[in-house]
Amino acid sequence: MNESPDRPTEQSTAAPATDCDTPACCGDERSAGNGSASNGSASGCTPQRGPFAAIGRFAYRFRWFVLGVWCVAFVLGLVATFYLGDVLKGGGFEDEGSPSQQAAALVEERLGTGFTTMQIVFSGDATADAPLTAGDPAFAEAMETALAGLRPGSIPELTQVIALTPDGAPQLVSDDGATAVAVLVFDAPKYEVQQHVDEVRAALNTTALHADVTGEPAANSDIAEASVRDLRVAETYAIPIALVALVFVFGTLVAAAMPVVGGGMAVTVSLGILYLLALAFDVSIYAMNVLSLLGLAVGIDYALFIVARFREELSNGASVEQAVQATVAHAGRSVFYSGLAVAIGVLGLVFFPFPALQTVGTAGALVVALSVLSAVTLLPALLGILGHRIDRFRIVRVHPQGGPFWKRWAGLVTKRPIVFTVLAVALIAVVAWPVSIMRTEMPTATALPAEAESRRGYEALVKGFDLGQLSPNSVALTWEGGGSAFDAERLVTLSNFGRQLEVVPGVSRVTSIVTLPGMQAPLATVLFWQAAEPALETGEAVSLAGIEISAEEIAQLKQLVDITVGDGIVVYQVATVAPPSSAQASEVIERLRELQPPEGMQLAIAGESATRTDFFSGLYDRFPWVIGAVVAVTFVILVLLSRSILVPVIGALTNLATILMAWGVIVFIFQEGRWQGVLGYTSTGAVDAIIPILIFCILFGVSMDYEVFLVARMREAWERTGDADASVTAGLTCSGRVIVSAAALVVVIAGSFAFTSISITKQLGLGVAFAILFDALLIRMMLVPASTRLLGRSAWWIPPWLDRVLPRLHFD
Repeated sequence: MNESPDRPTEQSTAAPATDCDTPACCGDERSAGNGSASNGSASGCTPQRGPFAAIGRFAYRFRWFVLGVWCVAFVLGLVATFYLGDVLKGGGFEDEGSPSQQAAALVEERLGTGFTTMQIVFSGDATADAPLTAGDPAFAEAMETALAGLRPGSIPELTQVIALTPDGAPQLVSDDGATAVAVLVFDAPKYEVQQHVDEVRAALNTTALHADVTGEPAANSDIAEASVRDLRVAETYAIPIALVALVFVFGTLVAAAMPVVGGGMAVTVSLGILYLLALAFDVSIYAMNVLSLLGLAVGIDYALFIVARFREELSNGASVEQAVQATVAHAGRSVFYSGLAVAIGVLGLVFFPFPALQTVGTAGALVVALSVLSAVTLLPALLGILGHRIDRFRIVRVHPQGGPFWKRWAGLVTKRPIVFTVLAVALIAVVAWPVSIMRTEMPTATALPAEAESRRGYEALVKGFDLGQLSPNSVALTWEGGGSAFDAERLVTLSNFGRQLEVVPGVSRVTSIVTLPGMQAPLATVLFWQAAEPALETGEAVSLAGIEISAEEIAQLKQLVDITVGDGIVVYQVATVAPPSSAQASEVIERLRELQPPEGMQLAIAGESATRTDFFSGLYDRFPWVIGAVVAVTFVILVLLSRSILVPVIGALTNLATILMAWGVIVFIFQEGRWQGVLGYTSTGAVDAIIPILIFCILFGVSMDYEVFLVARMREAWERTGDADASVTAGLTCSGRVIVSAAALVVVIAGSFAFTSISITKQLGLGVAFAILFDALLIRMMLVPASTRLLGRSAWWIPPWLDRVLPRLHFD
């Protein structure tokens, strides 16, 4: 461009407008006066140039070969999807480099035991006349019978089974005495234990008690199974509804089927590749859900843009080959840059330190890349084979281009830009305001449907047990050089530190070898262990100052020592007043980390509360940087595409507005507990913490789709006419119906995930659906064109020096 924004010079990189590559709806007056014969004359057309036109020529000339390659890949991917659920992992929200995970690894190394646990919640038969209660000796005997098949070694990596005994264990009994819990300890990571959940359930013997297996590995296993079912249910409903919607977009059954074929094949091939990746790496179960939702949305969208442009070119008189080339050269190029923006958005997830989010980001980028590839190769090949038969089996009659409604709407918006700008901003603010009260929480078993076994068990634990006591944090003191923890001087040091732990605000109980009942003073602690330590080896009863310590009590002490004392390490089991997954428990962790360890010792803290603290720290400390990076990169892409500064600024700001509306919808529905009966979920009064991150990284790119196509159309008109007002009108007229149609399809596809059984998937699907609806109607159809119209010719201004140094992306 020249220094003036008034009109591009002849040195503009866009090819000269010709009758065949300038659709009539885009404002070229020459098209109106020329007959279709002139438009269709191959000799009167300037051949399309550039890499995208070359891709179009290749796809047309080798259309049967391209179709064959995609069909083979589709069949292989389809076979792989049947086994995908078996290789995907749950969890993945721990940062291996975080203090809590390093502490867990240290404790495991020095004590030789893992920290992965599952719980089995036992309760009496509610239908019986007199259900057993945990205070009944028969209850403990029934538990022992049920657990007879679960012994260390009977299940891979199972090292310990902690259960209620006839003599009692208060922390394993619910407050009302109706239920009791057994704890299984595994020496393996959570994702490995997840593979053995079914074995644990099968090993339980049938008794008069009802048993529910729960815990994070069990919940992850149930989520994996439900996710596979949900995916098939969502596709079963989403694809037929999308096909019906496409019939009303294109009017013919053949044209409507093309986006479904293109998007469906891209998703299936992507799932097949994801299966191969899962064989080599740990891939989160959520990667499958996000891949499917994002892939169906953008895959069908991109295919819709390609088919719409192809039919538009045919309606202007181009031959089939010319139409394919022009389609890939114009719409294919825009699809590429749009896909690049979407991929950059979802790749923002890889910068978080959690394997689950990293694999979700990788899977999202994978399906976007395959969707773009499908749009510029598979679809052009199919269109080249079909040709004018794309309009076969007409169901309804629609205008193939802008249509009179969109011309009137574009005229209305451009005539009253201030009114539409103010109206759109006000409505956006109304939708987004609930963000101000957003609360977040870590994913738990409550994400599962109410009938899921692991959720039933989890809710029983929450209802009847002190979770702080049941799942204490491990506060470890370590020292170099080894040495016994029962050395008198060291016992005094450990005892004094135990007293410090007990007075930390929010701590309810500290269990360790130096905080047992009667050990109020260090001297009492030293005397006790001088008498008791030798008995740990023999197991015999001992007498201390006239107090008899029975052999059974010695056995209990030995069990405590085995799990808390090692070479150069002592562990304090610190229970919190608040539940381990709460923000209050995280505050206790921060206080514990501020404690000064004894001289010559190091402090390390592991456990559920510590993991939660590091999770939120790793998530939201990096989030602003990810937002900045994604916005900056997509801004640069829009600058390159639009050759403007202000238009990309509008695009970035409006995309952020879309994100805020999505968050507002999620808070309004799920945090506030609306429509629980209809949507089939239980509100916890908070939003899953990963949802705002996923929505940002997915939606920023998807909403950029519509910005890219709208800006590309406005830019085409600007380069032809140099008229800023006319370029806004032409861009909205040409792209309005296609953008709204594409958005409607995303709403249908994403909305179908709102009726799956996993609450995280519901939140993601409904958030994306509502956000895209508002994005299309309030932002792309009102705010962007109105604000661009207000800017006038300055909207397309770019500093001359920047225009000279930037590479040219208008290849055609």
